Amino acid sequence: MTNNENVNELETMRSQLQILKNKLDEQTIVNDSLLRNAMSNKMSWIMKYIWFELLALLPLCALSFVGLKLMIPGMPWAPMVCILLLMVADIVLDFYLNHTSENDWLAENLVATGHKLIRMKKLRWIQVAVSLPIAVALFIWYGFCISAETDEVMSTAMNIGMVVGGVIGLGIGLSILVKMNRTNDSLIQQIRELTKEEF
Repeated sequence: MTNNENVNELETMRSQLQILKNKLDEQTIVNDSLLRNAMSNKMSWIMKYIWFELLALLPLCALSFVGLKLMIPGMPWAPMVCILLLMVADIVLDFYLNHTSENDWLAENLVATGHKLIRMKKLRWIQVAVSLPIAVALFIWYGFCISAETDEVMSTAMNIGMVVGGVIGLGIGLSILVKMNRTNDSLIQQIRELTKEEF
């Protein structure tokens, strides 16, 4: 075998190795992209829930208060408006605290995103710790207003209904909060595995 044949064979092997390397790099990029999309999609249910709060729960609550006002004309607007304002503030905070962008899932941002997800979990609990006592105080005020404007039987029935509804709502809200934090935990673990970083 001549030197030229050896050189040609070597060049052919190099070319084939380069093609193989390029294909492997492309496959890695595709897999990496798919994984990042999956991570981003894991967070998407949280934003859908927050939109549900804004577009369904808030209007439903407002309509309920309007109905109550029509049923009990002497009922003051103040406690109802304050409850609605608290709901709006909580929804705005939900949007702020749970927002992630496409840039958060880029390779160079993953560690920072991991820290952001940890911070997000802490801020959610702080939000609950602040808003829950305010909500309880507003609903107690609301209950007193109902009692002042209705007879004893009706006010007792409405206040019992409000307490039962509040306990059920609190249970649902806390279960959603726990599910949100579990989603964060899962993503934090994936980021640690991808980046080999502890944070």
